[in-house]
Amino acid sequence: MLQPKRYPELLGKALVLDADPFVTLADDDDPWIEGLFMVVCVGAALAVAHLLGGLLRTASLPPVDAMRETLFQGWRAWLAASGVPGPELAAAESAFVSAWDRGLGLMGLQGGPARVFFALFGPLALLVQWLFWGAVSHIAARLLGGQGKLAQTMGATALVAAPHLLVLLSAVPFVTVSRLLLAVWGTLIAYRAVEVVHDLPWRRAMVAALVAPLALAVLSMLGVVAGFTLLAGLRGGML
Repeated sequence: MLQPKRYPELLGKALVLDADPFVTLADDDDPWIEGLFMVVCVGAALAVAHLLGGLLRTASLPPVDAMRETLFQGWRAWLAASGVPGPELAAAESAFVSAWDRGLGLMGLQGGPARVFFALFGPLALLVQWLFWGAVSHIAARLLGGQGKLAQTMGATALVAAPHLLVLLSAVPFVTVSRLLLAVWGTLIAYRAVEVVHDLPWRRAMVAALVAPLALAVLSMLGVVAGFTLLAGLRGGML
């Protein structure tokens, strides 16, 4: 087993696609467990950054209730001036309150259990992403002629967590990190992991690395479509 103190070095080298960290994890005596522990460590750091960033943002802004009341009054006055009928006005106000509550959680401004939930959501999503990405990349690599083992692929692809360390910057109030940047960088790291573990030509390694993010994109779109379809059905049933 590797010492956790080596993780920053391995993650840093993975960001520049150096082969050493991928070889190190693939050759570990238990690469699956090593990869799991590495992802959990990165996820824990992200959770702490989210909580700290939320506290700092809350401290740097006016009281949340005061902001909500000011925005709500302005929203309601604008709707009333636009001649929105009473029933539609009530529905719009309800939608505003719901959107406000969701927005607070996403920005880390909501307190209590909700703040903890949103802090843990990112690390859990990272863990699920790694498990899915590693398993799908391994299957694709083997179909394309790769010879690496599943445990080796899982260990090496754990390094896709490296770009997410940039999210630690979100602890600074109002600093955000592009999700597209994280996705592209993660794909490049997955490509390097597959290339090293399975000793594939770069074209085949890139194809194997692209299967997982494309599958995630398709599943996400299907989830959105299913959600809208379910919502429409529920609304239709209530009318």
